[in-house]
Amino acid sequence: MRSAFLSFSVAEYRIQKPYVLKVSIHIYCFKFLLLTASSLKYVNNLDPWVSRNDIETDEIPILPAATMVLLDNRPDLQVLMLLRNNSSGFVASHTIFPGGAIEQDDRSYMWDDLVSGLTNEEADTQLRTDEARSYWIAAIRETIEEVGVVVGSQEDELLAYRKFLEDGSSNFSQIITQSQLSLDLAGIKPISRWITPKGGPRRYDTYFFIAQSHSSAIPRVDGKEAVEAFWISPSDALKKWEAGELTMISPTLATLQQLQTYANVDEVFTVLDSKPPPENIRIVDESKALPLFPNDENYRASYTWSALGWTWLPKKGQ
Repeated sequence: MRSAFLSFSVAEYRIQKPYVLKVSIHIYCFKFLLLTASSLKYVNNLDPWVSRNDIETDEIPILPAATMVLLDNRPDLQVLMLLRNNSSGFVASHTIFPGGAIEQDDRSYMWDDLVSGLTNEEADTQLRTDEARSYWIAAIRETIEEVGVVVGSQEDELLAYRKFLEDGSSNFSQIITQSQLSLDLAGIKPISRWITPKGGPRRYDTYFFIAQSHSSAIPRVDGKEAVEAFWISPSDALKKWEAGELTMISPTLATLQQLQTYANVDEVFTVLDSKPPPENIRIVDESKALPLFPNDENYRASYTWSALGWTWLPKKGQ
């Protein structure tokens, strides 16, 4: 399944109020988004590059996933978001970004001849993992499936094949080959990583990517998993969340907090090109407070907790 899992990618990170178990030390346990102390073998330093193989698992496998944060100057900086169906079995009525689980075809050797702007080796170096280019491919594919917008190519004729992606009758690499097109990955940059800890029905290792829209297509949802897609400024989206008009979880909120400090797309990419170090996000209470970044007041307060989430895009001015 494709689009159903996409939106999930941030959805599993709902936070619940922690409790304390007293063994020989205090261990903070959280159901979502917050890292349980037993979830990582290397929990002491919260390594942003930790391998999925080094994360303690239960019967729930940790699946790789990708999310696309699509930007455009309209004329102010805006981001493309979608609203999940209120009857969806997963993150019902949540406002999120397009995204989903990586599929086998995203790892296919056929992509060697179908993409430019990023080699396998460069992708592996950026994410410090094997088959990392598949995250880029999955983010593009899921954006086409969920909102009908092409990223990595200016050829909107790809949208004619959208239904084949949605129903699984054709692989993405087959579609690109048959249409004699290619994908340029150079303008798609990773900005964060979020890993679902133990405790939920699904676990994902999700990389968030950012790109500028060059498509003339109007975003259109499939009407099943998602019921609406819209462009909105990060600050307006946060205001609607604060007013209770939108429901969002911490990875989405943290991304919007970052983006609202930038005036346009160029500013975002200029900072990313400087390769800032990863920052760990901390949480107070998803339902009542925004995530915290290193230079935020109370970032190290005793009532905050380190999320299993890291970002390479700092809030501007910090």
